[in-house]
Amino acid sequence: MRTSGGWPPTPAARGLLAALALLVLALTGCVAPTPTTDSHRASAGQTVTDLLSAVNSGVLVAAAHRDGKAFSPYLETVAWDAESAARSIADTYGIIQPPSAESDLLRARLVPLCDDAVNALADLRIALRRDDSAGVAEAARLLTETADALERLEGELS
Repeated sequence: MRTSGGWPPTPAARGLLAALALLVLALTGCVAPTPTTDSHRASAGQTVTDLLSAVNSGVLVAAAHRDGKAFSPYLETVAWDAESAARSIADTYGIIQPPSAESDLLRARLVPLCDDAVNALADLRIALRRDDSAGVAEAARLLTETADALERLEGELS
């Protein structure tokens, strides 16, 4: 037997409570903790390491194309995967709010390297698709320059 305003709640009240609970969970799930300068630096270091892996994959793809060591469909797939990974890595780092002026400086150095990596990998993918050896060589040059800059930054962050 149910009393007015008592327990258990009516189906309409249960629905309202469920909706309210979901709203509270959604709102609390959207708020990321404010990073510290140290945690931001660690995130940047991980970004550099992950991005360097994608860039080096592109360098290897370009070398394999130049040397005729693999079939074009395979190289195109690996280049696409490397570009997708780099884009995801760059996007993930790009949404992190820098907590300090020191972090702003680090972000100002890393974001352009992220952009360079993504763009060079896209250039590589396009050149491979077109079987453009000169374009692949140019993309390889850009990827090597980006890898060198990432390695320098990685050393500084270690």
